[in-house]
Amino acid sequence: MKNVWSFGFKAGLVLAFGLATSSYAVDACKDEMTKARGSEHRVNGNQTGAISGTPWGFEQWSQGGSNNMSYFDNGTFKADWSNNQDFLARVGYRYGDNGSGVDHKTKYYTVDYKYTKTGTAQYGYIGIYGWTVNPQIEYYIVDDWYSKPSEAYIGPKFGEITVDGAKYTIHAFLRDQEPSKTGTSTFVQFFSVRATPRQCGHIDISAHFNKWDELFHGQTANLPTSKNGKKDATLKFGKVTEVMLMTEAGGNATGSVDYSYFDMTDSGTPSEVIPPKDIERKPYKGTAAKIPGTIEAENFDEGNEGVTYNGAQGASGDDGDHEYRGEDYASVDIVNGGTGKAIGYSVADEWLEYTVEVAKDGEYEIEANVSNGSGSGTVELSLDGKALVSLPYEGNTAEDWNTYELAKGKATLSAGKHTLRVTIATANTNVDYVKFTLPGGVGEDSTGVGDSTNVLKNVLRLNNIDRTCQVFDMQGKFLGKVDISAGKSVRDAVKARFQGAGVYLVKQGNFMQRIAVK
Repeated sequence: MKNVWSFGFKAGLVLAFGLATSSYAVDACKDEMTKARGSEHRVNGNQTGAISGTPWGFEQWSQGGSNNMSYFDNGTFKADWSNNQDFLARVGYRYGDNGSGVDHKTKYYTVDYKYTKTGTAQYGYIGIYGWTVNPQIEYYIVDDWYSKPSEAYIGPKFGEITVDGAKYTIHAFLRDQEPSKTGTSTFVQFFSVRATPRQCGHIDISAHFNKWDELFHGQTANLPTSKNGKKDATLKFGKVTEVMLMTEAGGNATGSVDYSYFDMTDSGTPSEVIPPKDIERKPYKGTAAKIPGTIEAENFDEGNEGVTYNGAQGASGDDGDHEYRGEDYASVDIVNGGTGKAIGYSVADEWLEYTVEVAKDGEYEIEANVSNGSGSGTVELSLDGKALVSLPYEGNTAEDWNTYELAKGKATLSAGKHTLRVTIATANTNVDYVKFTLPGGVGEDSTGVGDSTNVLKNVLRLNNIDRTCQVFDMQGKFLGKVDISAGKSVRDAVKARFQGAGVYLVKQGNFMQRIAVK
């Protein structure tokens, strides 16, 4: 992910300055900073130091490119960078040259902050950062990012904490012979990653430390490593040598950040830590999905994570629809795409379950509408815990997630109520829907294909509105989109767009019709 600076600690930074401490009653998102920003101090190159008159220190570190950081008398800071392989700027507590660290249980850390950012980066963590000793741990509390943290780089989920109004998932990852505080070494990273990003608020830092103590109490786990292998590691949170508010950006990163509010204390008060909610398992909105029919991927069963779904992390900013399923399901990314909404920003082996009602026995044709701008892959289906079918797709390598295609297969289903699991076997796959058709049936799905009455009604409805349709060949390969004006012929529009005789599948929403072009 990044390289880590390895210079010594700044001497003489004491902690008992007589500075007013943070109060959770303050709302950094709304309130103005009560202390004047004061003088601006420019940081030269890779440098650490103390902020005079405060208990805090500062740090700037960069690898490649150009960069600038300035801090102010009240602890706020700003920075800009361009073409950096890795850049970080941070302000907070640093503990002396001897590196013995501080037992976090003797302090209570909180911070209130507000900032703005610009730019792009292949990766970037914004939040709380630091190191511990005995053992050596690098840790992050991630409130925001430049690109969504992936489990490929932060490791598997070990638990979660709900605090400061949001859920954070907790992860661990092993860095194998990578740069660290002690030179090149092997060490563990701990992460708490907020489900939905933000740019201001209050962080109960010690709540995360205490949760890590609870989860990682010296247990041994087999972790993925930065060398793409796996290795046993002892998970234990040690004594902190620094607790800092940080922006990190890497991978040819260019951007800026400006913290207009910063107030960190080591004598704060705890926020409410909410235990995970016990959500009753039931079909989405209480109704089982019908087979034959189309199952919208975003309408997975209601219930707790690990019971009805196993998600990744929330998409950032406008990329995700955070309201569709609400905060309880924030670790599943729902995006606008396909025929409406789709599951996006997926990781390998992410899964979702659906309560389904199969109308009759038979061999069903199955189609999943998917997109992957990284290339080919599969979506795996199982029924009541038993493998059902693998649906392969070609994908593309053009980094285009707006073009969807049909991944196809067949499977025999028995009538009755079942639990369908959809597993996204290949990372970065968007899944729009999964459709089950019983060949030769009448009214076999919600599109009306196979039912001449429904087809006529839908054709008449579509002819009265402007619309954009997706066009596929009879093998399900996506050919492109066509714009059709109200009152215009679908056949004429398809013929003009693709200029080839044949039979096409034209799709809008959940309605699909066959069009023969001569």
